[in-house]
Amino acid sequence: MGMNELNVSQVVKFSRHDHMNDLQLLLMYIDLGKYTEAKNCILEKTADMQRQASLQKLRLPRTEEWLTTLEWRYSVLTVELYCDIVSKIDSSDLDQVLAVYLENLVQLVIPTIERYTNCAVAIEVVTNETSWSIQLAFSELRTKQLDIPENSSQFTVEVHEESNQWTVTIGGQLGGL
Repeated sequence: MGMNELNVSQVVKFSRHDHMNDLQLLLMYIDLGKYTEAKNCILEKTADMQRQASLQKLRLPRTEEWLTTLEWRYSVLTVELYCDIVSKIDSSDLDQVLAVYLENLVQLVIPTIERYTNCAVAIEVVTNETSWSIQLAFSELRTKQLDIPENSSQFTVEVHEESNQWTVTIGGQLGGL
């Protein structure tokens, strides 16, 4: 997927680091007697893992890998993932093209992030019986224009800008890709 690929060792390292941070936060809440916060931390992390696991329903392994490792490959991005996946997409051709498109999109966005800030990225993945979409909402961008390619034979792209937030929606039809 380009120069920001991760090998298995790096993925394990990042995953281990994230889990250690989560456990240390949980231990801190318990040590401070903040049991409600500890419980909420567990529930929040469990929900995050369930959302990431639900990406498997897409049957787009490269796209799933891209979405789940984005924050590890680009430390300036803070990712919040939302999923409502009813139907699978299951197209290896689309999977390849979509993963490359998403990587190229982030490569365009990275240079426009406000200096010394993290860029929050809300990613919403939705499928139903007839269509699918992946929406990425980037905040803290310092640009008036993003030259995002909007044409593809396999999906459509819509770009909207509103007060320092750029939203890119990539979508298509199921069964007629």
